[in-house]
Amino acid sequence: MNGRTVHLLDLPDEILLIILKKLGSVDVLYSLLNINKRLDQMARSVNNTKFLNFSMNNVQHNRFCCEILPQIHHNIVELTLELFSMECILLACKYPNLTVIVLTNFSPDILLEYLTDESPISHLFQQQIRHLTITSEKEICTSRSFTDVCIRILAMCRNLSYLNMNQWLITNQAYLSIRYRPPNVCFSPNLHTLSINVIDFDDCLRLLDGRLEQLRSFTVRIYSIKRSMVDNNNQKILFNLKEFSLTSYLRTYAYDCRILSLLRRMSNLETLALSLDIERLTVIDGLHLNKELLIHMTYLNKFRFHICTVLRTSETNYFLTTNDIKSTFLNWKYSSVSCCIDHFSSGYSHYHIYSTPFQMTHFMYLSNNFRGHYLLYVTNLKLYDTRPFEHDFFEWIPQACPLLKHLIVNNSTPQKNKRQVTIIDDKQIFSTISYLHLFKLSLLHAHVDYVDQFLCYTNMYVPTLHTLSIQYDNLVTISDNFTNDPKQINCSQIKQIVFGQLIVLPKDFYDYFLCLEK
Repeated sequence: MNGRTVHLLDLPDEILLIILKKLGSVDVLYSLLNINKRLDQMARSVNNTKFLNFSMNNVQHNRFCCEILPQIHHNIVELTLELFSMECILLACKYPNLTVIVLTNFSPDILLEYLTDESPISHLFQQQIRHLTITSEKEICTSRSFTDVCIRILAMCRNLSYLNMNQWLITNQAYLSIRYRPPNVCFSPNLHTLSINVIDFDDCLRLLDGRLEQLRSFTVRIYSIKRSMVDNNNQKILFNLKEFSLTSYLRTYAYDCRILSLLRRMSNLETLALSLDIERLTVIDGLHLNKELLIHMTYLNKFRFHICTVLRTSETNYFLTTNDIKSTFLNWKYSSVSCCIDHFSSGYSHYHIYSTPFQMTHFMYLSNNFRGHYLLYVTNLKLYDTRPFEHDFFEWIPQACPLLKHLIVNNSTPQKNKRQVTIIDDKQIFSTISYLHLFKLSLLHAHVDYVDQFLCYTNMYVPTLHTLSIQYDNLVTISDNFTNDPKQINCSQIKQIVFGQLIVLPKDFYDYFLCLEK
């Protein structure tokens, strides 16, 4: 080494471009525009100014709006914006090639103000925007306001071809529900891709009744699929639909009478994804899927699924083995299939069949039997077992699900091995488990041992935990009636606590949880 210092401008263009790509377009523009001719040219390049993600402070917004955006506005195709800075940025200049907007920190009331004819940015949504994605990590949204926004978007954005309203973290309460809305809502002549949450199966059917005539790709998460009191005799084939993804949050008893009949109308499907929890009298396996479903889909070339069939133990005399189920997939032409079977003391058996490698974002009713499996894309996970979940089980979970954001623990059986302790130099060293991305945790149906498992700081490290659902009595126990040092439990950063019943909370509660949102 000769000790020579290498300056940024000494590097060749190829190396500089790699470095700039790592920095991100917005940081590059803010730091390098107008510095010198070479760096300025790189910062202004079309590839660097096509897609801009604005997640920065107001000072940077001001400089971008006044100085930077007017110089590169003609290159911009996609903008990611926080809702509260959207107007400032969109009014900074004209964007002749802008067709894609991603809105973060969605607030329905504020967005509705912009989706009017009187809004100064209405022309962009009416004439230019073809792709719209709306996300939220913090805002709580009711189904009513969520529905109002969806209806207004489809009414105003007449050139919209892609709409994604499915990216939610904080709550599962935001669903489209148009049962009591006028029959002429949610029409769109150009929409070909839709991703959305709906309240029930009837709302899913309404979106497929012809009001979205060009729809080719439909991703829907349905809160509840129930048997209908009214017969739906619509057997019209959905010829345009090529891709369909269905996830249901709650257990359904209406698979045969509702879900199958809809899927059989999708004869031109090329891609199908199903994530379902079904209670019925017989197990869904490869033979059933081939005979009752896939025979109607001759163009299907990609099929991913996780189906959990729930059987009451008292209603069957014959229990299938994993080999029995695997044998029904011997000539399976899609991705590999795995299965897992649980027989619980509660009187139910769970028969899981799922595509591997597992690519779904939701997994329901994961038990101790799944140890050794890896669910690398799962963000929402529900744990269930009648046997205890021990400390080492919770060590395995973040390895199996590294992206986990929402966790439900449903287990009323106390732990036997609560924590791992190592003695070093006569000192106790606790084994602390890290859940680095966990945002929402539900312990409403969990034994108090699991409350201790997650909230005791020597057991768990949960730096991003925002929302906790818990029984009040368990919270009183773990905090010793809100007298323990708050630093000893993982509650300092929690913004929202949900209880299983109405509680008149004492003053000590609010003094203990200082970060709660009012």
